[in-house]
Amino acid sequence: MIKTIEMKNFKCFDCLQLSLAGLTILAGGNAAGKSTVMQALLLANATAREKEDSVDVSEALGIAVGSPRALISQNPTALSDRDFSINIQWNKTEGLFAYKIDKLKPLKLMYAQSPKDVQNEQIFYLNAERLGPRISYPAGVDEDILSNGANAAFLIDRADMQQRKVHECLALDGEKSKFSIQVENWMNAIVGDINFSVTTDYVKASTDIRYGNEMAEEPVLPTMTGFGISYILSIVTAGLWCSSMDNVSLMIENPEAHLHPAAQSRMGKFLECLAYAGVQVIVETHSEHIIDGARIQAAIMEHTDNMQIYFFEKEKEGIQIIKIDVDKNGELSEWPKGFFDQKGEDLRDLFKIRRKNAGN
Repeated sequence: MIKTIEMKNFKCFDCLQLSLAGLTILAGGNAAGKSTVMQALLLANATAREKEDSVDVSEALGIAVGSPRALISQNPTALSDRDFSINIQWNKTEGLFAYKIDKLKPLKLMYAQSPKDVQNEQIFYLNAERLGPRISYPAGVDEDILSNGANAAFLIDRADMQQRKVHECLALDGEKSKFSIQVENWMNAIVGDINFSVTTDYVKASTDIRYGNEMAEEPVLPTMTGFGISYILSIVTAGLWCSSMDNVSLMIENPEAHLHPAAQSRMGKFLECLAYAGVQVIVETHSEHIIDGARIQAAIMEHTDNMQIYFFEKEKEGIQIIKIDVDKNGELSEWPKGFFDQKGEDLRDLFKIRRKNAGN
């Protein structure tokens, strides 16, 4: 498990150190640095597995970023042998990843230092731009989770073939049930009344999935269902897949996308259940319902000491990060201005309008 991350001169942070928990939630305004934390972890993870003396940044981050020079902070502090660095501490080891821009190879990011003894630490990542409803999905990449979740249906089929079992505390229908049944059970728990079947065509390298419910006489294509179902399929599949492994972290951007508020809360509970099962979960979210569901579940399972929330906000003097703890009752230690208080602001505005109209 990743215990702390420290970065110097990386993107919007000249210097930042954060401690991470079993479930770490990054919340706050847009362009406030939440994604930067995830990208630092992705870059270090890719570097640890790189055999050359440089790393392709766009491939590591899953998005084209242009020149690696853009990763250096605007007002960098002086570092003698590097342009920026990322230092990660795990349970049993620590690694410094030091990077320097090579003027002769402007599209490659050189690193001066990289630990090579962290291969047992795996990080899986689902970005915000996950693959929505499609007639069929790509098959392949047997043991990996694609960042857009495109191979989730194939992994379900693969897991059944491998007789892969989810962690016992996540087994809603008994530990002996097939992986696909466990995925179906959790999708039911989050959005309700879902069943599906998956079939892989190894000649065409594609996987078909069909959804049904109690009202449907025949199963339908994903394109005949809402985006929310396809979006959570990859999250549930990735989470249960990770629960069958050791030393694994799962990073998810915006797990609330396309979900009704009630489903968002239940998604938060699922994420906390993953953390309880031993999967380190790092979430970037704009949803108060994700946080509420997670802290309620953590309190029920008496697991709040392994949950951490960070609130990122932009100030004139720079980005401020407020650490928010969760007590045994699920209550938050801080409720800073701007932290999911928009509903209160809107209700006050409506009250003012009603009072004004009542006086006319």
